[in-house]
Amino acid sequence: MIDMPLIETEGVDVVPESDRTREFWQLFAIWAGFTIVITNFLLGSLTVTAGLVTGFAAAVLSILLVGVIVYLGTKIAALEGTAGTTAMRAPFGVQGRFIPSLAMVIATVGWFGVQTGIVASSAQQILANVGISVSFAVLAAILGLLMASVAIFGYEWIEWLNKIAVPFMTVLLALVVYQIVTNYSTDLSAGGGDMTFWAALNVFPAATAAFLIVAMDYGRYGTSEEPDRPSLGASVAWIAFAIALAAIGVVAAAAAGTWNPVDIMVELGLGSVGLLLLVAGSWTTNVTNVYAGGIALSQITGLQRVYMTTLTGLIGTGLAIAGIFSFGGITSFLSALTITLVPTTGVLLVHYYLFERGLDEDELFRSEGRYWYLRGWNPTAVGAWLVGAAFAVFAPDYLVPALSSAVVAGAIYYVVKRPVDEWIESRSRAGEPAD
Repeated sequence: MIDMPLIETEGVDVVPESDRTREFWQLFAIWAGFTIVITNFLLGSLTVTAGLVTGFAAAVLSILLVGVIVYLGTKIAALEGTAGTTAMRAPFGVQGRFIPSLAMVIATVGWFGVQTGIVASSAQQILANVGISVSFAVLAAILGLLMASVAIFGYEWIEWLNKIAVPFMTVLLALVVYQIVTNYSTDLSAGGGDMTFWAALNVFPAATAAFLIVAMDYGRYGTSEEPDRPSLGASVAWIAFAIALAAIGVVAAAAAGTWNPVDIMVELGLGSVGLLLLVAGSWTTNVTNVYAGGIALSQITGLQRVYMTTLTGLIGTGLAIAGIFSFGGITSFLSALTITLVPTTGVLLVHYYLFERGLDEDELFRSEGRYWYLRGWNPTAVGAWLVGAAFAVFAPDYLVPALSSAVVAGAIYYVVKRPVDEWIESRSRAGEPAD
């Protein structure tokens, strides 16, 4: 019998140290389920327009760099027990948490919409194969709400979903590989198009802009006694399975001649089996999208996670029905993630690892305390975020803005933080209210 609460009660609060028990394999399993997902297949297929070899090389390099972020985020959370958007209160301020939280909501509802679109398109094809016609909008509505339901119940239910789904998805992926190897010959120079190596290098980091926060949302249940164990479990699972999915995606796209994963499965002759892979793979990642999005929305509204998770699922389902699952919709969405969310990663990592090396959990929720700054906002973090976001907008592809905008924001925060803190402190000593 599974011993778990019906609904997880932890939301934005710090997880007690007694509940931080997950080690390497628990985090490995949950990140395996999160990573063995059609998103990474899709991202790999998008890079094929740079050429098969060039696109895959860019994907591997960027996946390794994202793995470092997953490791660092998981370790912070295991040590501190904080969700990602809760930890953002430290650099951005108790009120300034709205910036990373809103960016996180945009990221998660957007990806939920993309994944739901993939599932609905796949289900529509499966039903059409047996002579049943159902509209895309109806399927998106039903399946979106169904996928959100697991996340509403919480962390342990997501763990169990991944334990069940990962072996199933692994077998189906093996069938995709078998079909490509036995029935198609792929030219290694195939797929060359308008995308450069640098643009391809930007694809995975832009898509995973939320990963520092996601790593913390899951890592807060990791053991604080040996935080490197859950951190390695998360990062190793991400790197291994993301590279595998990217490889399958880019080769399948080259063989099928299309980036769309639904069309790829049909073109490769995998029929309902391949489409079931899209359904299973999308479900395991969509629960993470709606779970993390619910926590972020709870940061903004102050309402309970369970209600905000439900609302996140509803918004994401609406985006799916509106048609976010398209090449134009996905690429525009990735640009929005780069602008809004990537710079917050640099700010938090610099704040934690170069300044505090820890978080004062009591102060995270207290007005007029350590993280209050100016009226609850840290002007240094907000300014660094704005510059990083502007850099992401105007930087050319060869600067890889989905990575370098985090570096720019973090560097500005590092340089400016001490002078601004001293100014705030001098105002306080002079009797002038800092807020």
